[in-house]
Amino acid sequence: MSKSGVKTKESSLTQTKRVKERREGKNAKVDLQVTDRRYLVFGGTRGLGRAVAKLLSQEGAKVIVTGRTTPDNRESARSLPGVETWVLDTGDAGSISYFLEKWGDTLLDGLFVNTGGPPPGDFFDLSPEDWIQAFSQLLYGPVQLLKALSPKIADGGSVLFNTSSSIRVPIDHLFLSNVLRPAVEALAKGLSLELASRQIRVNVIAPGRIGTERVLQLDQVAATRRHLTLEEIQAQARAQIPLGRYGSPEEFARAAAFLLSPAAAFISGASLFVDGGQTKAL
Repeated sequence: MSKSGVKTKESSLTQTKRVKERREGKNAKVDLQVTDRRYLVFGGTRGLGRAVAKLLSQEGAKVIVTGRTTPDNRESARSLPGVETWVLDTGDAGSISYFLEKWGDTLLDGLFVNTGGPPPGDFFDLSPEDWIQAFSQLLYGPVQLLKALSPKIADGGSVLFNTSSSIRVPIDHLFLSNVLRPAVEALAKGLSLELASRQIRVNVIAPGRIGTERVLQLDQVAATRRHLTLEEIQAQARAQIPLGRYGSPEEFARAAAFLLSPAAAFISGASLFVDGGQTKAL
């Protein structure tokens, strides 16, 4: 404050530092109450799943992640010390059967249903095999897993489905996602009602443009299709986001971890968009 009693403006550098600290979650004081609780994170060896697993582990939870291949799991074991890694492909019936047999009667406090995204393409680009594989991976496989694992989730636990902003607004050239993601949201809503008697909460988290390998791949496909550079595609994408930037996996993970945790004990049947305000549908 100046001698005249008028508060001076913070320097641009100080303001930038504070914004950066908020994005990184520094000085956050919320207790997620996940210490020693057990969480299973599908697709937790890379991308958004890995970010969620890492944060839960840092908060004191016991975390088990799955990956489709053994090399993925080995890399995860190196980069996420203390986190168990198992092989699971939600689009493969044999993999699901083996996983459930190995899982046995182990109890859970929470489950993050994260299956990865289907390949891009328009309606007439997609083969019958594309449809069957995407249906198995995003919907039918998780249904089979949830049927088997739901009795093993402790009363008062949680399930969180990772979907996409396409549950509200279709995304160009992602026809499979546009069709199947809303079905996953409907599955989550129905489960939230059926599991409520056990105080198990079921929610959906819907990311927009987050800085992951998957989004980079989609940006590169768009650049090739439209004969633009990657930088031009990303600049156009940022222009459609009210906050003017892509989100980070860590920002997404903080929202997901909150919904999975007892700190969100009265939130169920909800869909949270982590997209910088991009989804304009009500």
